[in-house]
Amino acid sequence: MRTGRRLAAAIAGIATLILPAGSALAASGGQLRIEPAWYDGHEITFLQPTLFIADPNGGVLGCFGLGPDLTTVDRPTQPLYVIFDDTATQDHCDGQPAAFRHDHILPVAPGDPGYSGAWTLVLLVEATPGSIDLATHPVTTAPQVQQALATGQLVDVTSVFAPAGPVKMIAPVIGGR
Repeated sequence: MRTGRRLAAAIAGIATLILPAGSALAASGGQLRIEPAWYDGHEITFLQPTLFIADPNGGVLGCFGLGPDLTTVDRPTQPLYVIFDDTATQDHCDGQPAAFRHDHILPVAPGDPGYSGAWTLVLLVEATPGSIDLATHPVTTAPQVQQALATGQLVDVTSVFAPAGPVKMIAPVIGGR
């Protein structure tokens, strides 16, 4: 019961970061963003094109623009796991290092079967706040993510933050393989 309350509090806390920020930052002009991600135990980089776009149909998650809204585009995607946690080291809201901290984990990279550079975001939080420390023990592979989900250490909160359906985006891997 206590774990359920902690999880609900964590989800509510993240929701306060995600939901109000979306419309405020959606139209700030096109930019490119290079972001780190974990793949198969090592860090790689991916390009998030058209980060903030003037098009009101652009995808937004919290303080992050996701480029064009691809929910109606029929293109094969792979999961892009996003773990939100205060100990994450890969990304956060620009200018706010304590806000919306998260790490990315990719299951495929160029040369792997199924790689297309297109992703469906899978948004995750720890089931018990404070139970993981991504700074000292990062989750660096897709099998580790699957194991943490299977054991209940991580919880998939995608449907909470994307009630209309999963968020899809294009972000090709550009380095580090």
